[in-house]
Amino acid sequence: MFVVPAVAHAAPAQPDLRGYTAVAPEDYFAGGGVGLYFQTPDGLTCGIIPGRNSVGCDGAIPGLPVSATEVVLTADSEARGFHQTSVLQYLPAAGTTPRLLPVGHKVAYLDYECAVGAGSETICIKGSPPAHWFVLSPEGSAVGPRTEGLPENFPDPNDFVVGPQSYIVGAGAKNLFPVFTVGDGLTCEIALFSGGEIGCDGELPGVAGGANEIFVQLPGDAGIRTTDNPKYNTPQYPGPVLQLPPHHRVSEMGGTCMAAADGGVACYGSLAGTTSGFVVSPAGAWTFDG
Repeated sequence: MFVVPAVAHAAPAQPDLRGYTAVAPEDYFAGGGVGLYFQTPDGLTCGIIPGRNSVGCDGAIPGLPVSATEVVLTADSEARGFHQTSVLQYLPAAGTTPRLLPVGHKVAYLDYECAVGAGSETICIKGSPPAHWFVLSPEGSAVGPRTEGLPENFPDPNDFVVGPQSYIVGAGAKNLFPVFTVGDGLTCEIALFSGGEIGCDGELPGVAGGANEIFVQLPGDAGIRTTDNPKYNTPQYPGPVLQLPPHHRVSEMGGTCMAAADGGVACYGSLAGTTSGFVVSPAGAWTFDG
């Protein structure tokens, strides 16, 4: 089993904001009317942006073991979650100072609702009943609900941070696929474009027979094999292969890989409603087919 200290606590239960006092949303419009913005008492700036169909907060996100400067709530699973970035999306136009949303109060706009609770807690939800939500707190920040289609013992990408680094190696017209290493020495590639493969090459702990490659094909099978011609450790174009840091994830073309604190990796991809993937950890390696 893949055991990973989560970037955040377990996905929070669906929030209930009925006990908060509503404020007038028109008091929080800023930036030329393109969005609703507010500040929290602990220094976050949050925005509900209709043009992006999302809500998020910028600032030092609390309750994470690695740094993050933004949380994004959107239907796009690759964009949703925690980000470490200098390109902040939820700040109003320069020269505009968002109004403070006091503790115990909430603001609603379109199908989004945000509230500020005691103990530096910030909550935002989308939909009624909520389809997605986040809870930010020094006690542990998290995004919910858990990502659908993944086994219970598979890590949730919502718990991992998206960093600013690109893992696409070199330069070329058809260079679409990220290649990276993780702490235990595996080299992995996400090679998806209307289907394809995700795989890692290197020593696979707990696997007999010297197997050195784990993969998932979309469409197709997931598996573990021994090969003299590993296919996931050589980029299409020359250049340095970077390490995906622990507690971080990379997503591309419907595939996602997550680097664990123990040096392992978990990857999955989805195609036509089917999700398949694999895990490598010091305890062993395993795959699942959707």
